[in-house]
Amino acid sequence: RGPVRVAIEVTRETEGSTFVQTVSLSSGDAGNRVEIHNAIDWRGLTSNLKVAFPLTASNLDATYNQDLGTLERPTANPRQFEVGSHRWIDLTDKSGTFGVTVLTDYKNGSDKPNDNTIRLTLLRSPGIQPTANRAPGAYSDQANQDWGHHEFTFALIGHEGDWRQAQTDWQAYRFNDPLMSFATKSHPGALGRSFSLLHVDNPRVRVFALKQAEDSDEVVLRVAELDGRHTPDVHFTFAAPVLSAREMNGQEQPVGPAQVHDGALVASFSPYQPRTFALRLGPSKISANAIRSQPLKLPYTLAVATNDDTKTPGGGFDGQGNAMPAELLPARIRYSGVEFTLAPAATGSPNAVVAHGQTLALPAGHFSRVYILAASSAGDQQATFLIGQKPIALTVQDWGGFIGQWDTRLWKNDPTLNWNISAHHAVWPSKETDARENRQASPSYPEDYVGLEKGFIKPAGLAWYASHHHTADGLNAPYQYSYLFAYPINIPSGTHSLTLPKNERIRILAITAADENPELVPAAPLFDTLDRTTNPVLSQSAGH
Repeated sequence: RGPVRVAIEVTRETEGSTFVQTVSLSSGDAGNRVEIHNAIDWRGLTSNLKVAFPLTASNLDATYNQDLGTLERPTANPRQFEVGSHRWIDLTDKSGTFGVTVLTDYKNGSDKPNDNTIRLTLLRSPGIQPTANRAPGAYSDQANQDWGHHEFTFALIGHEGDWRQAQTDWQAYRFNDPLMSFATKSHPGALGRSFSLLHVDNPRVRVFALKQAEDSDEVVLRVAELDGRHTPDVHFTFAAPVLSAREMNGQEQPVGPAQVHDGALVASFSPYQPRTFALRLGPSKISANAIRSQPLKLPYTLAVATNDDTKTPGGGFDGQGNAMPAELLPARIRYSGVEFTLAPAATGSPNAVVAHGQTLALPAGHFSRVYILAASSAGDQQATFLIGQKPIALTVQDWGGFIGQWDTRLWKNDPTLNWNISAHHAVWPSKETDARENRQASPSYPEDYVGLEKGFIKPAGLAWYASHHHTADGLNAPYQYSYLFAYPINIPSGTHSLTLPKNERIRILAITAADENPELVPAAPLFDTLDRTTNPVLSQSAGH
């Protein structure tokens, strides 16, 4: 309970699964909808999990959003009971005076068992028949399909009239794609208290994308009509006047001319019509300062890349002869406008610094941040850098493996049930007990399941990756990824040196000092963190 949000949390447990629902109402525009966040640890067997909304609105037909357009479908019949949709479903009462829009996030299947009930399908573990009677085409992993931790949200908004009059579809788009906000230090600026990149004078036209053209210096605008009605003369104005415009298709191939009037794009739409335009804008009156970066000269001592079909003459990246593919390592890498300069990559050519406490001089002049291009050779490594005399703790991530995955079911690959993955060299005898207990509880349980590995996401900024690495014999190891990560460190005023950590498992391929605009700090996570930043299972293994 507070000035921004009020919420109530409900926890349920049944059949081995746990359900935590947080029902919340927020201030501002978000308070027009009731949001229900779900955190579910699912262990259902031969089960569908649905949420049902029994409404006072009643109508044979409901409206289902298809992102581009809508479909009206009747109450379920034996041949059509589960249907698909995007982002929202609306049930307006047959009187036409009121209704409810169900806002969906990730969940795209639903059914309507009667005229006043909408049910979303959330999770499904279809199960299998016992082995002796198993139907052709059945897979054993269907028995525990969807097992693991799930987090998703759905919401409800009531309205007068129908969804078009209430424009509840916009609530669905805001709910699915919330505003990403950032904080920064107070600094001088010339844009005033408000600034708009793009303004559309009709709220029933939606902007799908505003982007750089693939094959020109034009700006591409993708838009569509929302109501399924003819909509004339919609004006699109930008921060700079439109000098010229042409229409394209979704593949950015030319279609024909487009209309420009008084520096604005003007377009009309047929029902639900999507349109794409390529625009050439006038020069901006104001421009941001370009990022200035300067590489540090590094004392390279280790060759961490090899050419195809050449044996590694030394230890390679990991000390065991495995190396990055030299043919894929570029001479320069741009990361968020900052440029790294890499040493030439080739078999036997040193192109990395092994961190063992060296002190490097920062370049003269004003620089606000230093960026380190690095990875570790034996699992994620904790490291302390010194910027001047100030310690900075970082986690330098492994050069291979996975940088993220969902909850993953683990399967045995030998008769002892001691699970083993060659890349991780890990054995957990306790999984055998778990598997045996589950199989005793359900005779249709798959015989080769041994446990569940929790999902994880590693947070470091990915600056470069390759689809493979090279073995000690010079062979390609497909799907054994190679990564380099970028680590920014703020430079306090008057600081002239950077000291590397004393950890010889860390390889640094480039360091760049940058003079940047004021730092932006996200006010909320920019990606799903799964509430975990490391993997507690695989961190026990030095080889992941």
